[in-house]
Amino acid sequence: MQKLLTTLFIISLSLPAVSSLSIMTYNVENLFDTLDDEGKDDKAYLPLAQKQSKEHIESCNKVKVQKWRNECLYFDWTEDAKNKKLKNIKEVILSAKSDGPDVIAFQEIENINVLSDLFNLLAPYGYVDFSLIEGNDYRGIDTAYISKYPLENKSLHKIIFSPEFATKDTRPIFEAQIRIDNITYRLYNIHFPAPYHPVGMRKDAFNSLNSLTEAHNDPFIALGDFNVTRAEANTERTFYNIEDKWLISNHEGCNGCLGSHYYWRDKSWSYLDKIMISKKRGLSFKTDSIKTVVNDINTINRIPEGFDTKSGHGVSDHLPVYAEIVL
Repeated sequence: MQKLLTTLFIISLSLPAVSSLSIMTYNVENLFDTLDDEGKDDKAYLPLAQKQSKEHIESCNKVKVQKWRNECLYFDWTEDAKNKKLKNIKEVILSAKSDGPDVIAFQEIENINVLSDLFNLLAPYGYVDFSLIEGNDYRGIDTAYISKYPLENKSLHKIIFSPEFATKDTRPIFEAQIRIDNITYRLYNIHFPAPYHPVGMRKDAFNSLNSLTEAHNDPFIALGDFNVTRAEANTERTFYNIEDKWLISNHEGCNGCLGSHYYWRDKSWSYLDKIMISKKRGLSFKTDSIKTVVNDINTINRIPEGFDTKSGHGVSDHLPVYAEIVL
């Protein structure tokens, strides 16, 4: 036994330290299962055959936005459609890196059931863990992780809003930790308040994130959908004001990228989705690795395309952002 332990110790000393971490953030836009979750407004994401009742039709007709109302009434979200979207997501992920990024942070996933479906598709590529903690979003969309490292000390952190927004609620920050070569790295999965909410709500969200990172000395990574438009970022100097603490993906690289989200209304691009890493805790980007993932599966004319149940094309109105981080 002593000889075996000595041999294992020598082998462990000879193993090279992990030098980098590949990471992706992906808002997959309404990845729902096909079941009606009690207490959640997921009635748009059901098979058309289950949408014929008078109660369902009357409920849909109360939806004020025509696009969402039509989706509620006529969108045929079947098992086949769900499985095709899952396959598209997998192919987009693997197009960024042939065996997939080490850690993927997702936004807009309904529950652990559909996340498990996605994990099973990706497991052959070395993934070992996945996690989703249910939040309070009225539609049931949550943030989630799939990882090649075990996810530890997982928790949701509510955004602390200032008094003027005290009655508001939004998606929490999802923290998870991974350990590489005996160093703890903290991950913060972000889905901040949408652009139609006051800018003050997003400022409060950034303050909440800042409070979390100041409470420890570990290296940290925040990634996800920050929901800050290009116009707001320029006017408020949102990301330039935090460059003393963070390295920000599209400030460091992605020079040929147009953005991660395209607004058809005013035909403009924004970097809603970002990867941000701690600036003074031993992390840096491989700047030439930073990219938005654009291919024939998830775009039309390089513009992100949401999933179409009839054609089976598309994934989301967001592009995933990929980067490699030097540890």
